[in-house]
Amino acid sequence: MVYTNNHKIILQILMNEGFLNENKAKEFVIKLFNDDKVSIIINQINEQLQPLNMLIKKAWCEITGQIYWILISTVFDEITRFQSEFSKDQLALLRTIFSEIITSNNGCIQSTICLNLCSLPDVKISKAKAEEFLDDIVNRKWLAYKDGYYYMGVRSITELMPYFRATYENNLNICNLCKQIIFHGKKCNNCETFFHLYCLKKFIMIYNSIKCSNCNTVISDIDLSGISDDCDLAEESVDKIKLSNKKFSRRKN
Repeated sequence: MVYTNNHKIILQILMNEGFLNENKAKEFVIKLFNDDKVSIIINQINEQLQPLNMLIKKAWCEITGQIYWILISTVFDEITRFQSEFSKDQLALLRTIFSEIITSNNGCIQSTICLNLCSLPDVKISKAKAEEFLDDIVNRKWLAYKDGYYYMGVRSITELMPYFRATYENNLNICNLCKQIIFHGKKCNNCETFFHLYCLKKFIMIYNSIKCSNCNTVISDIDLSGISDDCDLAEESVDKIKLSNKKFSRRKN
């Protein structure tokens, strides 16, 4: 398909917002192209973005399993961009929140504890201003919020991964199913293997099993009710899930 003004409209929306969820992206694609093949349109835009060192990347929210399309730079660390976008104190608070989430046992930080970080020497910001700032970065998907806890947002997971790898290499865990870094999910009580909740939901849909793909222990106390039914994974991720299951089956036999 020829690159058209309709492609440019999708790109402009992403440049303005930084992200689009799958449902909204599908609405735009249907309206502009009379088609619902979002991935095809995004791939066509990415062909034009490649010389500009930019990329529209598909990502999943760890809390909801919702799909997002996120515009990223392939050469610049987005944490550097924050230095011009946020104040020094806001950036100090955000870095501290990232650290608390990554080094925690469950990949989140309680909202009250989050606000108490304002009292740290490096974070000179009032709690009222901090609340406004947190609301803003949740709306912009840098953080996620649910039931009194802050989690890593889908944009941070997608855009800041080079920063996280360089800064917290020894604190990062890998999902046993999709083989990608995981901040929040489910850990097997037996072998301490980690899983994204949306990967587990897909695994259960494929194999009708809630057993750990590493040790075959039943995964208990798991709540997937908040995970979107539209948490379709990329084909390569589904292939990795199937490969993980095959490897375990061979070990078991």
